[in-house]
Amino acid sequence: MSKVVGFYDSGIGGLPYLDWLKKHTAGCSFRYLAESRHFPFGTKTEPEIKSIVIESIGRFIESEHPDLIVIACNTASVTALASLRQKYPIPFVGVVPAIKPAVAISKKKAIGLFATNKTVSQLYTQNLINTFASGCSVSKFAMPEIVAFVEKNIFTATEDEIERIITPAADFFKEKGVDTVILGCTHFVYLEDTFKKVLGRSISVIDSREGVGDRAIALLEKIQDHADDAKGDLFFVTSIEKMPGNYKGISSRYGLAFGGEI
Repeated sequence: MSKVVGFYDSGIGGLPYLDWLKKHTAGCSFRYLAESRHFPFGTKTEPEIKSIVIESIGRFIESEHPDLIVIACNTASVTALASLRQKYPIPFVGVVPAIKPAVAISKKKAIGLFATNKTVSQLYTQNLINTFASGCSVSKFAMPEIVAFVEKNIFTATEDEIERIITPAADFFKEKGVDTVILGCTHFVYLEDTFKKVLGRSISVIDSREGVGDRAIALLEKIQDHADDAKGDLFFVTSIEKMPGNYKGISSRYGLAFGGEI
């Protein structure tokens, strides 16, 4: 008996979120869909992103019959989550910037948001800030090019290369005097350790993994177990021809077999 948990992202950004949930729950099998055909989302309009996500999730549901799907992408979540919930009758968990947790730990009430252009500029993000961080200063910094760097190079890049690409963001947040930085893109989680080192000990770095995982666990507890299809944990792409990274190798790092194209 098992439950099937789906994860969806523009690429590999959601894998650390899947890994967190695997370590904190039992009785689940996992299916991951990377939007390789349309990677990256940063160059696309909101209507384009919404259309891509809704269509791909429809194929994902038809193929793998997940009991719950985590939209493990900030941009996809803030753009398409409401539409997904209206269209499909299964629970969805979105990933949004960890504004509320950042406020709770920030002593100076000076917070940095490190994300993509789409997430930084979204009204949804501003509403989160207005709701949970009205008494704080929130400095936003967008570096969409880091998404492609992570997707293609994160497991082959040197520490110096990683430090160079994140230095502009680190310098910006230091200049703004923040004491807490939110990683507002799932791809940025791969840079966490290096980013902490470059920022220094006086600045905390947080993301949404725990909050997203806890929400998924709470929803899974309400879902009945059913017969396991014995497929195991699988990683899929929307286009094998357009994989921007070494997906077969990367998915195996997270205990997922490569399942091909959906």
